[in-house]
Amino acid sequence: MKPMVKRLMLVMGTLAPLSTFAQQQAPGWMVDGMYGSGKINTVILVVAAVLVGLAVWMFTLDRRLNKLQKRN
Repeated sequence: MKPMVKRLMLVMGTLAPLSTFAQQQAPGWMVDGMYGSGKINTVILVVAAVLVGLAVWMFTLDRRLNKLQKRN
C-alpha cells in the first residue's frame, strides 16, 4: 500500500469510534432507582473493594514470585 493510503486509513480508524464516546443520559430506572435510593454508593464501594483486593493479591503474588526467582 502507498504510505498516504496507510496514513488515511490510520486516521479514519482512530477517528471513527469518537462518535461512540458521546455522553448519553442515564436511563430513567437508573436515576430513579440507583441514585435516588443511594444504592449506587454501595455498588461503587463493592467494585472498589474488589479492585483493591485484586491489587493486593497481585502485589503479594509478585513478591512471592520474586522470592522464588531469587532463590533459584
